[in-house]
Amino acid sequence: MLKQNLRTYLHAFFGSLLPLFVLAHFTHHVITAIAAPLLPMIRSNFALSYTQSGLLLSAFTVPYGLGHLPAGWLSDRIGAAVMIFIGIAGVAVAGVLFGLAPTFPLLVAANALIGLSGSGYHPAASILISRVAKPEQRGSALGVHVIGGSASYFLAPLLAGGIAVALGWRGTYIALSIPTLLLGLALVFLLQRATVKRGISKAEKQTGEEQKRSSRFWIWLFSFLILSTLSGALVGSAIGFIPLLLVDSFGIREETAAGLQAIIFSGGFWAAPLAGYISDRVGKLPMLFAACAMVVPTIFFLPRISMGAGLYILFILIGLFVFIRMPVSESFLYSQAPVKQRSTLLGVYFLGSSLGGGVFTPVIGWLSDRYGFRYSFTVIAISILILTVVCGAILVIYRRAGRETEAHRSSQTA
Repeated sequence: MLKQNLRTYLHAFFGSLLPLFVLAHFTHHVITAIAAPLLPMIRSNFALSYTQSGLLLSAFTVPYGLGHLPAGWLSDRIGAAVMIFIGIAGVAVAGVLFGLAPTFPLLVAANALIGLSGSGYHPAASILISRVAKPEQRGSALGVHVIGGSASYFLAPLLAGGIAVALGWRGTYIALSIPTLLLGLALVFLLQRATVKRGISKAEKQTGEEQKRSSRFWIWLFSFLILSTLSGALVGSAIGFIPLLLVDSFGIREETAAGLQAIIFSGGFWAAPLAGYISDRVGKLPMLFAACAMVVPTIFFLPRISMGAGLYILFILIGLFVFIRMPVSESFLYSQAPVKQRSTLLGVYFLGSSLGGGVFTPVIGWLSDRYGFRYSFTVIAISILILTVVCGAILVIYRRAGRETEAHRSSQTA
């Protein structure tokens, strides 16, 4: 049975557009993945404080988050392939400008341009993948798609650390941006040739008429959205400071700190597809609750543990949270949201995760400047704990609204 399931899984993967999307996802994140690993070098070059370092990271995450909302709307009008191209080629061009920026304000502006151009990718890709995947395999498909971004976040710190030794952080940005631009041109050509709409399932076409949703349903759905986006934003703000934590608190070399962050993103190779596969069978809500419960003590102990195997285990657990949350949340929102609001809600999801991180990151930097990493990471852990308890209680209380919606959808697609 296991061998048959694996054969079916591989056939569904290689017989679809999914490999192309995985490659596009990898290319999209190559430049966006190297800012945090190279931050200690950039910090030294411009003599930045933790607060300024946080502002530099937020210069990317705020426009990146805000751009997701109109990106879904634009993808329906100018084409998803065009938005994916902007999300790759635009990031590459802005990456060159980042590497050439002579002053800190111009560096902030270039990072903002990276974020704004990059916001076009995810809403378009998630909608297209969800459309072509069978409903019972949607979580698995989105989990496989995450592998592309995970590969970037795993390999980019290693590449950045190695290239920076020879070329510095500026040369690293330029050296990685040029092949990203060329690959983006090739990918948009291939995507434009692909007939994506032929993959829309019958079930998707039959859901044109839906019942009016009750207020209880929207409370239930938005509780999930808030839990997913804000927990992701809080953990993302912590991840951005990990290289500085390793350099300043553990005495690790800047190049080594950049490479060690790859441990976190190695989880994308196995955790994301596995989480998507399991969530298709046990449900999305239990998976998200488990991930949030796990990451609270992980964040709390991160600045308190000594260098060694324990630290690496915490890195793996942070990556596990990241790569459970993404495919579970995207497939849940696509499946539960009314058809006409899917693009908007997915845009809100991506906006909330990125914009929330942009808001939290300078706050965490300020707290770290004044009180140290132990205090700021404790604030993150307690915030996630409160968020999980409050949103979890609402989701349990209003769970019947979600079940009624599922029953209605099942009767429509039967």
